[in-house]
Amino acid sequence: MKLQKVIISGFRSIKKEEVLLVDDKVTILIGANDHGKSNILTAIEFLNDEKKLSPNDVNWDLHEKTPVTIEWQFDASEDVLKRIGEYVQNEIAIVDGQVTPVQEPIFDVNTDNKIIFCKDSDDNEIKIKSLPLRIPRTKNKEILAIRPRIELFISPTTNFKDQVTLTQLETPEFEFMQGIFRLAEIWDIRKTIFTQNPQTSKLLDEASTKLTETLNNKWNQGRNLKWRLKHTGTNGDNILIEIEDPSIGSRYSRPSLRSSGFKTYFLLTMITYARIENKKANTYIYLFDEPGTYLHPHAQLDLQRSFETISDKTQIIYTTHSIFLINKNYPGRNRVISKSEDGTKIDQKPFIKNWKSVRDSLGILLSNNFLIAEKTLLVEGPSDVIYLLDAIKKLRNGRKIDIDLNDLSIVDAGNSENYIAMAKLMLSEGRDVVALLDGDKAGDEMKKQLNKVCSKEINESRLKIHILPKDKSTEDIFTNIDAIRESIVVVATNLINDGFRKCKKDLNLITEINKIKIKDGITLGRTIDQTTLTLFEKEEKVSKLSIALEYEDRAILSAEIGEEAEVEIQKIKDALSLKGEKNQGDGVFEEI
Repeated sequence: MKLQKVIISGFRSIKKEEVLLVDDKVTILIGANDHGKSNILTAIEFLNDEKKLSPNDVNWDLHEKTPVTIEWQFDASEDVLKRIGEYVQNEIAIVDGQVTPVQEPIFDVNTDNKIIFCKDSDDNEIKIKSLPLRIPRTKNKEILAIRPRIELFISPTTNFKDQVTLTQLETPEFEFMQGIFRLAEIWDIRKTIFTQNPQTSKLLDEASTKLTETLNNKWNQGRNLKWRLKHTGTNGDNILIEIEDPSIGSRYSRPSLRSSGFKTYFLLTMITYARIENKKANTYIYLFDEPGTYLHPHAQLDLQRSFETISDKTQIIYTTHSIFLINKNYPGRNRVISKSEDGTKIDQKPFIKNWKSVRDSLGILLSNNFLIAEKTLLVEGPSDVIYLLDAIKKLRNGRKIDIDLNDLSIVDAGNSENYIAMAKLMLSEGRDVVALLDGDKAGDEMKKQLNKVCSKEINESRLKIHILPKDKSTEDIFTNIDAIRESIVVVATNLINDGFRKCKKDLNLITEINKIKIKDGITLGRTIDQTTLTLFEKEEKVSKLSIALEYEDRAILSAEIGEEAEVEIQKIKDALSLKGEKNQGDGVFEEI
């Protein structure tokens, strides 16, 4: 059962009715501080019975007696339909051989396969608004029991406690250490491990190894650290966690003495892990309020990958005002939260108009996105960027390749004359760069220049050169030829209709463009230039970027790209050591 929609009215900063469309996996609420992101999360949390609306929750501009209303709409899965189907009431019954209408009241029935709950400030109780089946109202308790539990996680501000007794371990204040014990697989033996002896010391050593292996594999920023659990106190009645850091040669360090970002990341992840184990429920929805606070950009990307992993099992909604937690892999998951005189507003499609609402909300330029990824693929022109991204997205959607687009920046040099200079610039910023070159004479010449000018960086493996197969360009490898032809027809026709070009006399534009094909001995990019040059009275080729932009607009309609694209993109992924969009394994958020 997936949450699909939340409708909120009169709650805190939300004055008029606002609708939040919820993604099946991850929903991201983007916006500046004090625009209402946290209020939306809090409203969702009221699905839990213990959450009660108060007079302080009424929108500040409304009358204090104005009702607050919250509605949760779920899509009913087959399992849930089967479960509640046991309670279905027929419209008639046979009593003493007579057909009798059933008079028992039922819940309202909808035809949208929805299970809808609601709550208002009048009685503060969760009510069942409608169901997809005829269920009698006497089954109220049973239907309410199918709700998922909502868990809200706020970036911790409490002191970081990395030493614990058995009594302390089982209190909410030490959720962080509960997560450590569970991840190190010693939670089940906690009753016996707080006494030091040869056996328990050995168990802590094994737990330390397990904890280190798990965290090194899941956390990019801490992959060089070793974790150590040891007995302290009287006869080992305290257990302390320490870190062996290769940058500190004289002693072990303690998590409580690390940076704010370090502490935030581990408090959040370990508390999350402990919470889902301590509060067992049929299903969960996890809410995270500003999880990127204090986190380094790389750690934010690690956190995003962890979210991607656990969203296979449960839905996640989180707020952010960081560009590093906006998901470029799935633009449709992002929502922009803003505030006007009418209160908090939700933009469900912020990716329209070149992410304008995101940029306005966060006060960033589009070019800032380039700063996210330090692994850079350098291409010659902007059309190459479009074709490559389209190919990667197609392969990802077809589950043929796993690349996290948040981990990659594709940068164009503008033209071949600027290529060497752009490569040097990227390298000077400390980036790992793969130079992608066409498999023609120009590509061979560019490789020679790179080998000469960037020999030091090539020897250090900071710059790698990837040449496409002989006589192949990005158009040959990463596009669909039919869609390319269609795009050229549209662009050329528009140029003629707008009066910028005049077609040659007695020339059939579509016939000539349909002659474009992949040939031996010449790249498709050059073939396109040669063909479009001959279409007009004043010979002038059609802009490659104009063709690529039209191709991008119609790419969703185009046929699949060839197997060669998968091979080349896999080589690029390996050369840049790009990660997949999820952590390997289930990470620190694993549900057991």
